[in-house]
Amino acid sequence: MNISRKAAKTGKVIKQQFVCNKFRKPKVDDRGAEKIPVLDEIVDETKDDDEDEDIVFLDDDSKTKKTTKKRKRDTILQTGCKAKMVVKLIDGRWEVIHFVGEHNHPLVEKPSLTMYLRSHQGIPTEEMAFLTHLHNCNLTIG
Repeated sequence: MNISRKAAKTGKVIKQQFVCNKFRKPKVDDRGAEKIPVLDEIVDETKDDDEDEDIVFLDDDSKTKKTTKKRKRDTILQTGCKAKMVVKLIDGRWEVIHFVGEHNHPLVEKPSLTMYLRSHQGIPTEEMAFLTHLHNCNLTIG
């Protein structure tokens, strides 16, 4: 969903626009400009005898801290796709008033990956009833 319009008096949605999930313009690209190489900082590893070594106590939390890695999420590559559909509520019925069905990118090539799309999220009612039945019988549902 991209844009919706509500009626001023009732507050109900009367117009809705649906777009492709790749409809935004792509991020600005530097068109393959060569980056300036950066040299690593040189660290002097020699110790002076005058310097005191850090004393670490057993109850010091600084040594026990674990660094957590953030999960890298795949970002959707935006292509500026023009595919969209606009529907409007006319006389109590939803009617398509504008439709562009051509995408400028390949669609999902593997049908097995459609379960990750937002529109395919959720559990069907029949499957949910079956899972509830298994749960009530003290059977594992995993």
